[in-house]
Amino acid sequence: MDASVARMPREHRLETREARARLKARTEPYWRQIVPGTFLGYRKGRRATAWIVRQRQGAGYGERRIGTPDDAGEPDGDVVLSYAQAVGRAQSVQVDDRHPAPRHYGDGLTLNQIMVDYIDEHLAGKGSQAITRQQHARHIQGGIGARLVTAIDAKALQKWHRAMITKAPTARGKAQPFDPADLDQVRSRKATANRVLSMVKAALNRAWKDNQLPAGLPAYWMKVDAFPLGDEPEPRMLEQDEITRLLDAAAPDLRQLLLGALMTGARRGELLDLRCRAYDPDTATVRIFQSKTGKVLTQPLTPEGVALFDTLTTGRDPQASIFLRDDGRPWGKDDVNKPMAAAVEAAQLEGVSFKTARATYGKLLLVATRDLELVAKALGHSDSRITRKHYARYLPSELARGVAKLPRLGVDTGTKVARIRGASGTGNRAK
Repeated sequence: MDASVARMPREHRLETREARARLKARTEPYWRQIVPGTFLGYRKGRRATAWIVRQRQGAGYGERRIGTPDDAGEPDGDVVLSYAQAVGRAQSVQVDDRHPAPRHYGDGLTLNQIMVDYIDEHLAGKGSQAITRQQHARHIQGGIGARLVTAIDAKALQKWHRAMITKAPTARGKAQPFDPADLDQVRSRKATANRVLSMVKAALNRAWKDNQLPAGLPAYWMKVDAFPLGDEPEPRMLEQDEITRLLDAAAPDLRQLLLGALMTGARRGELLDLRCRAYDPDTATVRIFQSKTGKVLTQPLTPEGVALFDTLTTGRDPQASIFLRDDGRPWGKDDVNKPMAAAVEAAQLEGVSFKTARATYGKLLLVATRDLELVAKALGHSDSRITRKHYARYLPSELARGVAKLPRLGVDTGTKVARIRGASGTGNRAK
């Protein structure tokens, strides 16, 4: 046995990564004397850890960082050190020797730490903060997130990205039915995997711009491509009779919320955040903060919309939520799901969710105005491409209008039959 290992001071709190994981984060390092006058310290902060050496210098002590603990990666004896390797370095290093320990590997920076910084700082106050935090916990934190950013490469990131589409979706922590042979379900899983990948890329790009990553670290995340999804399915939109059936089947408080969406095009969360002060009866408008884009829309209302918002806001505190449940409490984010599902079932509708009301608003506005740019503005789209993609079929066909203007060719087609309109079968008869 190596003599240095035999003389290694034992410290059960620091010897293994499992033991260190049980320690609480704190400002003061956890110390262990190596030899008289020299101490090895394990500094555990909220986001990073480090090995520290403390040595007596005159009447006091000096400290110096000597490496990164092997909490999230295998020790290499250079940058990432096991407890035994840290003891050996603490015995040989001199604090007053001002050559710093290697600081590439981002001081032991893990992908989780990059994500937490991105969520807490860059996304603070934005509508995407909550969903990014949720997706981080669900898809990143317990797996690839625990790895050092320098221990990940394009191949590892791509493997993680591909693995997401094989996992069943979850709702409230429970796995949902998933059939890998169902192309629609697989496409949905690919879309989710792409969104999570884009979050990781955005966080790493921000860390790179802020000089949090080693200067020589290759931007491996840029080499990982999203899954091709093909054409996105058109959103479900309601016909007039379906609107009536849904509203009739909805509970009174849900009916008000659905009417709010049908009359403004607002998303569910935006409606739940609306305060009475957002409605201006003098201009017949309601101001909607779009959590997804950060835009503020001043949405004009129809006479029916004015009547609805008058009923909901008159005489109430300007700071109060416009939409309330029947018991007088504001709606919670998840409170809409069950009553909405019950209303859809009672109305005997398929493929309908709360966001169907927003899509229906866009459709009704387009049918009324024939103006894609106006609909894009009303929905808060950045440009009309998304609007055209989803709603163009409700516009008169430009191609059909062009074909109708073609000149007659004067050709005898030789046909001697004419269609009987409204009849079944081929509907043709001889002249």
